[in-house]
Amino acid sequence: MKNFSNFISEETPPKASAMINTFRAFGYNLQTAIADIIDNSISAKSQNVWINYEWIGKDSWVTIEDDGEGMEKEALIDAMTPGSKDPNEERDVSDLGRFGLGLKTSSFSQCKTLTVATKKAGFNTLKRCWDLDFVNSTGKWNLLDYISNESYIDKLSNQENGTIVLWENLDRLVGNAHIENEAARKVFLEEFSLVELHLSLVFHRYLEKRKLKLWINGVAIKPWDPFMKNEDGGQLISDEFLENDNVQVKCYVLPHISKISEEERLKAKTENWYKLQGFYIYRNERLLLYGDWLGLFAKNEHYKNARILIDIPNKLDHDWKIDIKKATATPSVSIRKDLIRLGKMTRLAAANIYRFRGNQIMLDDSISSFDFQPIWKATRQRDKAINYYINEEHPIITKYLENDAISKKDFKSVLKLIGKATPLEAIIQNYSENPESLELRDENIELDEGTIQLAKMMFDSLKQTGVSNELAIKQILNIQPFNEYPQLLEYLK
Repeated sequence: MKNFSNFISEETPPKASAMINTFRAFGYNLQTAIADIIDNSISAKSQNVWINYEWIGKDSWVTIEDDGEGMEKEALIDAMTPGSKDPNEERDVSDLGRFGLGLKTSSFSQCKTLTVATKKAGFNTLKRCWDLDFVNSTGKWNLLDYISNESYIDKLSNQENGTIVLWENLDRLVGNAHIENEAARKVFLEEFSLVELHLSLVFHRYLEKRKLKLWINGVAIKPWDPFMKNEDGGQLISDEFLENDNVQVKCYVLPHISKISEEERLKAKTENWYKLQGFYIYRNERLLLYGDWLGLFAKNEHYKNARILIDIPNKLDHDWKIDIKKATATPSVSIRKDLIRLGKMTRLAAANIYRFRGNQIMLDDSISSFDFQPIWKATRQRDKAINYYINEEHPIITKYLENDAISKKDFKSVLKLIGKATPLEAIIQNYSENPESLELRDENIELDEGTIQLAKMMFDSLKQTGVSNELAIKQILNIQPFNEYPQLLEYLK
């Protein structure tokens, strides 16, 4: 490094009001902000973290309390000082922090008054407070020895050690809402429902291993395992160590939804499976990023059962470009090829679930090696589009085609069979893998006699109900498959 000691220099500390308000714009939401506070509790070797909140309109408050080691005065002041850590310093392997900003930036994103009270074994309870209105009015970095109400920290006196983070003046969450504002109250409570879901996922490995217990207004948060390791039909298809054994990668394929009970489906958030596919990046067992293919692949309906766990140590934060919020990560160049390889393998295994269940091969009418005749068949066109049709060689269909008459009961049974056998999974698979196939369908499809007769039957049926000729024609030409044949008009008279 160059020697600048002989040059004139000025010390230019950032303006307090400008900088402290900048800390409010880091993009946290309530869920990620509370998770960041819990990271500090874990680093302090806490066994329990209690999140409590109360709706009182503009006077609503939130506390995050732990039974961790607590802090002495110097450590408390350091913890309240922005940028108190050098991100390049070597840290304990269990440390979930990095920049020394998380406590401040996450708190300021939600409130204007941040108070931290702490008690270390053998010491008295200490407290320090940042009040943004006070900082803005004075323009100085004045950290206060203050708390709005001592009752907030009464619980600490009954503990040997621990820390409480108190948020007041929740201007981003409740603003100046009146206590009787039901709409604002509903939003407030809904936000904390999202907090519970978020924490149950982000810290699920800590909760599963009983390394940590989380409570929200006295109710224990249960872990949500995104890999469904205890469910029948789930598969761990690969477990590898990469980057000199520093990174562990586990590839999972979730069970088909039909193998999961209705109760478990609710727990597993099956309605969001499409969004939840991808890589799940953990640092020290804390989930950082999930439901993302990291730019290596695109999301696809047919790969929604693919989820890949990536475990990285905190010493690789710089290589993986972990941001302050711990919400983004970029795999290092040295590991990208391996992730692409493992991603392809996992996606293929996930797709095979649907390929098997969809009986795509059995449907293909170009393959004649099967004795079994499905009710539906598929034919691939030259433009790669696939047309699905009812197989007249199916024994039941053949039986009734050979009869001159069919009873109402038998007709209903055939319709039920056709409906139940509709190859939905095969159709979804085809479209997800070849989305252009729908657009490539030939618009000049030849009109066949069967379609003409079907249209005439429907036309006569509509007229018998009293519908005019003009309206009947309009209804027919606006539904499939008749909307593909404008030339039908000349037959409907």
